[in-house]
Amino acid sequence: MSYRIIVDLSHREKAEFPEFSLGEDIYEIDYIDKNEGPIDFETLEDYDVLFIGNINQSLEKKKGQFTPDELMAIKRFVGEGGGLFLTSGEGGDKDIPMKNGSIRVLYKVTGVKRFWNGVLYETSSNFLVKKHNLLFTDLHTHPITKGISEVVLPNCTFFSITEEDVDDLMLTSEKAEFKYHTDDSIDQIGTVPVCVINEFYTGRAFTIGSSDFLLEDNDFGLDAGDNLKFFQNIIKWLCFEI
Repeated sequence: MSYRIIVDLSHREKAEFPEFSLGEDIYEIDYIDKNEGPIDFETLEDYDVLFIGNINQSLEKKKGQFTPDELMAIKRFVGEGGGLFLTSGEGGDKDIPMKNGSIRVLYKVTGVKRFWNGVLYETSSNFLVKKHNLLFTDLHTHPITKGISEVVLPNCTFFSITEEDVDDLMLTSEKAEFKYHTDDSIDQIGTVPVCVINEFYTGRAFTIGSSDFLLEDNDFGLDAGDNLKFFQNIIKWLCFEI
């Protein structure tokens, strides 16, 4: 059986989908290019997974914002059995409110109601080389984390999540800190979620606070820890292979 993945590039996304890292011929990858869109259900219904990678949101440029019709298309796609793979990164949703088309508008699908505007730092036992390369070894039991011993998430934000059946797969340590981009202040943030999964009707959504873990040419990207297998497991779970 083959699976089709569509990568959205029409909302100023900064993350690239590492299609050559899947290692199998059963996945077909297509793109909604920068000058294409808007996202519509008629396009999505031919695919198994929609990837949205680290939208560079801005109040000045509407290209990074979702229209009500796009929101409905994505909700219908996931609700009817599709998979949503959503990554964020340092800066999160830039504090863009939902009324302005923020990525937050997908909270019923993702279970994430805020992507915090800043970057997480960890203590020396929980990072690799630099404190923004978060190291996770205590992973919650799930098919996505099966066979995974450690995951490295560079340049990561954290989430505020809804209280409805949202599972967090990874949490920071109690000593984690957060640098807020609004004023560069740093506070101890403690245990917060950075990777969550949610089931929306018959579909699935996976949301993670880092996009740089997907980089193929970075020491702390797919080559770090078990990041490659972690990525492959995410795709399999979204395709209902596991």
